[in-house]
Amino acid sequence: MAFCRPACAQHASAVSSLRPITLKVHPDDAATSEGFERFYNSDYDAAIRDFEQAQKAHLDDPFATNHLLQAVLVRELDREGALSPQLYMGAEFLHVERQPVDPQVRARIEELTGQALSLAERRLRSHPGDADALYARGVTRALSATYEGLVEKAWFSALRSAMGAYHDHKHVAELSPNNSDAELVIGVYNYIVAALPFYEKIPVFLLTVNGSKSKGIDSVRQAANAGGETAVDAKTALSMFLAREHRYAEALSLMEELSRAFPHNFHFGLNEADLLRTSNDLPAAAAAYRKLITLGQQNTFPHARLARAPYGLGECLHSQGDFGGAANAFESADQMSDGDRAQAVQAKLSAGKMYDLMGSREPAKRKYAEVIAMGNDSAEAQEARRLLKNPFRDR
Repeated sequence: MAFCRPACAQHASAVSSLRPITLKVHPDDAATSEGFERFYNSDYDAAIRDFEQAQKAHLDDPFATNHLLQAVLVRELDREGALSPQLYMGAEFLHVERQPVDPQVRARIEELTGQALSLAERRLRSHPGDADALYARGVTRALSATYEGLVEKAWFSALRSAMGAYHDHKHVAELSPNNSDAELVIGVYNYIVAALPFYEKIPVFLLTVNGSKSKGIDSVRQAANAGGETAVDAKTALSMFLAREHRYAEALSLMEELSRAFPHNFHFGLNEADLLRTSNDLPAAAAAYRKLITLGQQNTFPHARLARAPYGLGECLHSQGDFGGAANAFESADQMSDGDRAQAVQAKLSAGKMYDLMGSREPAKRKYAEVIAMGNDSAEAQEARRLLKNPFRDR
């Protein structure tokens, strides 16, 4: 589906006049506000220090502990390369490989989870209808579901936590209809369940849960527009859901807004470029990837996995028929992989394919040999062996 250039111009104009995103947070103090600003700019260490300060000042507040838990968890997911809004696009989150976690980080995540749950449940024992405590417990359960699913690969445990989060926030919506932050978990869960292929819905059906894409999008949009502390996450999820529904102009507008509000967040910039490529605006996508590469060289994204930008550029140039440019981009992605074995293997294999399309068989064979040397049993190595015998051709 081609992207509409006039729509793009209108959205770009609208985004350029946007004010910085200011979140309504609880507890409402400087440390928490600064922590969120740094968190969404991917400065996790500084954000964690801010949230630790807020936690010490609000020892009985589960919100403060949840903020710290989220920052510790997301820092670890990003470090392992498992933080990608593309997981919202369908069932991909079910197939992410288990992530190795430092034992000290695992212990801290489990400790903070226990603390946050204990604080919320202490309030609920004395005040069962405390909407804030229910909301906080739902947030902790949602974070626990993310940890159990993406890190531990404990799917039934993750589903139980997700169900708990969903029902907590449904109850919050009944008790406090103005709490739009609760709509994020409700919406995400509704959309993802509806988007799952039938055979992957079976475990969810066993828990008697149905989903609805339209209701999910409406709920997430409500959270995105409310300006609460879930607004950024809601806009990220909404952008991915809209893209999955081929509503690219609106999806791109949201990601442009986030990218400009948080210029040090590599994921927002990368997703903006990815959306341009997915919507078939290939020249704009190529320019966006090149801009990310330049910004990365200027140390705008100190801890990002920058190889994803030249890899995206390579895919974009391949689609445009520029096989030489694509090969160079994939070579750059290989050089920038910085110890990321999976990224390096993928980049080498893709570069080899581009050399084949150029008719440069010897460089292609060298890249395939490098892939095989990096993993004899991998799917990429098996494909490389086939390509050593028969050159790659576009279908």
